Amino acid sequence: MHDIRFIRENPDAFDGAMARRGLEPQSGSILETDAKRRALQGQIQDMQSRRNVASKEIGMRKGKGEDADDLIAEVNEIKAKMPGLEEEEGALAASLETVLLELPNILDAEVPDGADEDDNALLRSWGDIPSFDFTPRDHVAVGEGLGQMDFATAAKLSGARFVILRGQLARLERALAAFMLDTHTSEFGYQETLPPFLVNSSAMTGTGQLPKFG
Repeated sequence: MHDIRFIRENPDAFDGAMARRGLEPQSGSILETDAKRRALQGQIQDMQSRRNVASKEIGMRKGKGEDADDLIAEVNEIKAKMPGLEEEEGALAASLETVLLELPNILDAEVPDGADEDDNALLRSWGDIPSFDFTPRDHVAVGEGLGQMDFATAAKLSGARFVILRGQLARLERALAAFMLDTHTSEFGYQETLPPFLVNSSAMTGTGQLPKFG
């Protein structure tokens, strides 16, 4: 989730970052919504403050046996107006949060610009690229041919770009996960943690899971 304070202080830089992601300038509409929300917040706070002061004055007048009808009317008017303002402020806050959550992340300065993966820059490679006297099949064709990768069923369960692993591939995936955990906990000081499998939406928001993968 983007930091609204950064956008307030660096609108041009933010728009430049969004342009690198192929988007039109965003800061104008974001800051307009932010300004409306902050104005409402100030108005609500002023009304709350005035209501509190007036309520105290009502008590003081009644304690002296003085008339307080004008203050009572003022407090009632404030109470009648505040729910509508609070609802409007809440709607603006929700709208702003949605935008800040759904916009793509700012790219690191070292990430090359490009339209797709074909524009990626090769930084380094490891080992020798083998050559074959036949046309090799990619891992998808091999896995599906072995009956150990199932993209069609995974797409029904989770959407595109997911796969169900079966048999030896599923076992290999489990072994690699165990190897990674064992290596990092035994050699690099990490503590293994097993969190609940089900969590609420707020725990997933802004972690790379929600709302993009909701």
